[in-house]
Amino acid sequence: MDTQTAFLANGNINIYPCAWESDKAPVTTDGAASFKGRIRVEEDGRTRVVPYRIGSQGPRYIPLFETDHCQVMMTQGGKLIERWTFKPSMTADEILTARTLEGVKVSGFYQSRRQETRW
Repeated sequence: MDTQTAFLANGNINIYPCAWESDKAPVTTDGAASFKGRIRVEEDGRTRVVPYRIGSQGPRYIPLFETDHCQVMMTQGGKLIERWTFKPSMTADEILTARTLEGVKVSGFYQSRRQETRW
């Protein structure tokens, strides 16, 4: 398809079909299409659009253990992450008490866990 390209001052690039291409079949059959990707413009003006590979790497974390306020997860690299979440309405004493009680459970999980967990 022959196109016209407009380079805007804010960095946007708009590509329009030429007038003689308007009589041909629509480019997308289901209406407008939206893609995410990277655009690389070379010094000579060649432009390359590379789409992101969404979902190709799988999930970022695997949940291993969960309590009321803590979630233990493992990254793809094998690192463990503890994520603690508390309501803003909780006082410091309530947070300390919950952290102490649930910390025992989390420590017990670590002690019962095997040395190696496969992704």
